[in-house]
Amino acid sequence: MFIPIGLSISIGLFIDSNNKIKNKGLGRKIGLSLVALDLLIFLGIMQHENLQIEETVFYFAYFINTGLFTRVLVHYAIAKVFGPLIWGRGYCGWGCYTAALLEWLPIKENKTIPKKYTYIRIVVLILSLLIPFIFIKNGYDYVNRHIFSPLSSSESLPFQPYKVDQFIWFLAGNIVYYIIGIMLAIIFKKKRAFCKIWCPVALVMKLQSRISLIKIAPSGNKCIECGNCNEKCPMDIDVRNYIKNGKKILSSECILCGTCVNICPAKAIK
Repeated sequence: MFIPIGLSISIGLFIDSNNKIKNKGLGRKIGLSLVALDLLIFLGIMQHENLQIEETVFYFAYFINTGLFTRVLVHYAIAKVFGPLIWGRGYCGWGCYTAALLEWLPIKENKTIPKKYTYIRIVVLILSLLIPFIFIKNGYDYVNRHIFSPLSSSESLPFQPYKVDQFIWFLAGNIVYYIIGIMLAIIFKKKRAFCKIWCPVALVMKLQSRISLIKIAPSGNKCIECGNCNEKCPMDIDVRNYIKNGKKILSSECILCGTCVNICPAKAIK
């Protein structure tokens, strides 16, 4: 998966680096969509894997009991736990399959999300961890299969996941996320409303993003304080305040989308 994901991101970067392309940011959207197809079609539909946080809880329990580190855990470790120490929440900007759909919604507004709604993510994160834990504790899922099936006494592993169950979680989880994401985008007039209000993964990456190596930063050109960066930022970051004071963007909400870089008339951001 690393090769197609790398190629997809490279295609996006190449398109956006082309000075003839007037719609800056189009390349990132294309790259993001290609990554989403890699993950959803190959891992989700063909391999019956689920990269949502709920399935990660199942596989973490599997790892604790068997010592087997599966590719779902590899994905989560790289993209959402240790990787953000390098690229912050770059996964949200360049690899999230939920955001890949939301980015193409025909919504021109970019309204600011009131802070009180951002706390909903905490509740969603708790439920995303609690629900699979309850399934694991009880040993059964809602279609009368064992999610972790007890093996015979002659076999060494205490349980193993069913592919059918993984596919059900994959379909259900993604359908729910897409529906909620589209509804929130329409209600709040903001494509990335889901990321600010509902996404539990955002909280998983917040601490690492704060100290990540790669950040949006001042270019050295003087900020003219036009406010375009703040107006267009999909994550409601006060970009202007960071740049005019000569500081890197330290906000854990930054997804490295580059919107502020592309929109700045003074080229004060890089």
